[in-house]
Amino acid sequence: MGMRSLLGAVGVLLVLNGAAGLAHEASGRYGAWSLVHRIAGPLEGMEIFANLVLIVLGVAVCARAGRVRRPG
Repeated sequence: MGMRSLLGAVGVLLVLNGAAGLAHEASGRYGAWSLVHRIAGPLEGMEIFANLVLIVLGVAVCARAGRVRRPG
């Protein structure tokens, strides 16, 4: 697995996790998917912001994955 594939997979997981967290905040469902929901102690009251940060970070990682050069 190359660096491009790894970064792409990590970026997609971050975006999906942030979206699941926002869905959990809106509907109360999908809590098992959300990393923010699992570590809610230090993030109490800032869950929506933390999920938005995950989404933005995931998009940034995916964008960076597209710029990784192949060796050779």
